Amino acid sequence: MQSTLRAPLICMTVSTLAVVLACPLVGAAPFTVQGPGVDPAEFRVTTFASGLDYPLGMAVLSDGSLLVTTVSNPSFFGGATPGMLLRLADADHDGIADDGGTVLYSGLPNTLSSVRVINDLVFVTGPPHAIFILRMGETPADPLTLAGKLILTYPEGWDEHRHSDLALRKTPDFGDRYDLCFQVGAEVNFGVTSSTVALTNEDISGASGSLAGDAVHMITIIDDGISLSATNLIQIASGARNAAGFTFHPATGDLYFQDNGIDDRNTGDPHSADELNVIVRGEIGGAVEFFGFPDNYTETGTNTFIGGAGIPPLVAFQPIPDPLTGAKSEGPNQISYAPPGFPDGLNTGVFLGFHGIFNNVGTANNENPLVYADPATGAYFHFIAGQQAGIGHLDGLAATRDSLFVADLTTTGSLWSSPSTGAIYQIQSLVIPTPPAFGIERIDTGFQLHWTRGTLLESDDPGGSWTEATDAFSPMSRPLAGPRKFFKIRY
Repeated sequence: MQSTLRAPLICMTVSTLAVVLACPLVGAAPFTVQGPGVDPAEFRVTTFASGLDYPLGMAVLSDGSLLVTTVSNPSFFGGATPGMLLRLADADHDGIADDGGTVLYSGLPNTLSSVRVINDLVFVTGPPHAIFILRMGETPADPLTLAGKLILTYPEGWDEHRHSDLALRKTPDFGDRYDLCFQVGAEVNFGVTSSTVALTNEDISGASGSLAGDAVHMITIIDDGISLSATNLIQIASGARNAAGFTFHPATGDLYFQDNGIDDRNTGDPHSADELNVIVRGEIGGAVEFFGFPDNYTETGTNTFIGGAGIPPLVAFQPIPDPLTGAKSEGPNQISYAPPGFPDGLNTGVFLGFHGIFNNVGTANNENPLVYADPATGAYFHFIAGQQAGIGHLDGLAATRDSLFVADLTTTGSLWSSPSTGAIYQIQSLVIPTPPAFGIERIDTGFQLHWTRGTLLESDDPGGSWTEATDAFSPMSRPLAGPRKFFKIRY
């Protein structure tokens, strides 16, 4: 599509999605995908790996292999054996890992819940342990080395809602800085936290401070290629009971996060609904956003917003189709942006993994679906139905351009006695979706590009090489003056 502006710019929308031919489902998963308008024939669903020790955190490396947290103790919550990062590769792209994987780093905490990768740095943590920052080798298959630690020290007796997930982005306008987000949840189930958490460090100068509870925090990590330092420790959200899942949207740069609802003080049933929330890119790092906990929430069953203060959620998850009798989804864990190459209707929202009943699996766990939610409309449905034999806790998520990886923490047993029962599934699109909306408009200072999903690429020559545009989020403004540029969307 050639621009009508009198400016040296051409915009193109180009799919780089390759068609994957259907094949026999070797290593088939114990579920099918479902939902309004969902055609299971448009996906290849495979058991990517099984027999894993409590897999939860996942990150996709530059060669497409998968980095996974594992904990080889009888209990997910600790033991004598340190945690590890395991690399799983799939060289023939059949949806099944080539082998049992290679350990890239051991000596990690004995509870692991999140791993994130940005450039050659790897961030990994689990409650209540330090956030380890590791450095990659020359290739994705090389062992990792320790670069430093962020150490969070909780007061005596703080046993709930400690940090468990991470989100990473490149710091805007910097090439060597990365913004790390993490939660410090509520010290108690139903009340404002008055205690604070101490942040100290190992080999990351500048990483120190006091962290409030019921909050989301962000710190900037500076990497000179040899050592790490830190700056700009800030709180970006308050009134969040336990924001235990994050994702930065790759097209808009907005930060999406879930928040676990309040348990009833007497029965343990949900008092308030679990939530999907957002902090838009332009407001991240500005005034602290207040999300209402503990006195402002959406009531379970009635969908009534109680209290009236704070930022209402984008989505408050109720049983569907009827909030009193419908299929439940409770205890959201990790969330992921939708793969931009998924079929239409499934490629602009977010996926959320729901843990469900804490220690139950299979048909005894009636709260553990994988949910697709559309932040633009508030609509959501169960993409993988809960309460199915062979499914435990679909807690871990990671997305590529055309696939969603889903980690089941344990498929057959409890979190206290079920090592080697974890599994990872790959859900890969078999179709080419409609291209994302991609346009240009004139503004007072020049022009503005906007797109709905995918990654913006740029080039000086459309027949030459293309690179990912720096700090490119929709909408993106550019001046009229300057050399001619060409743009396209990879999806």
